[in-house]
Amino acid sequence: MNRQRLAGIEKEISKVISQVLFEEVKNKKIKGIVSVTKVRVTEDLKFADVYFSILPYAGQQVNQESVLEGLNEIKGFLRKRISEKINLRYTPEIRVKLDETIEHAIKISALLNEIKEKWYNEVGI
Repeated sequence: MNRQRLAGIEKEISKVISQVLFEEVKNKKIKGIVSVTKVRVTEDLKFADVYFSILPYAGQQVNQESVLEGLNEIKGFLRKRISEKINLRYTPEIRVKLDETIEHAIKISALLNEIKEKWYNEVGI
């Protein structure tokens, strides 16, 4: 299957999962703190690696293990919703992955701010 078609399928799967997480999921472990950042589908459409970002809310720490456990509990439900909303011969099996790029970006930003502060203090600005 060509890459352009796979990219379209990945985009549709991402939309469906995001909508289901926002509107239908009642699991307290993941409600409101999880977003889909990326979906990668294998060429044979057997598997979809879905990357989730876990967003802390109101300054509270979030137990990532608990959230991943909650996502793994509902992956069958997500697959069912995908099969209902997207017309595919075979609905891929969902593999839950954690996307840590936002966390890395926050850490890098904090380090850069720290370096900038030190430099301003040394220069006297």
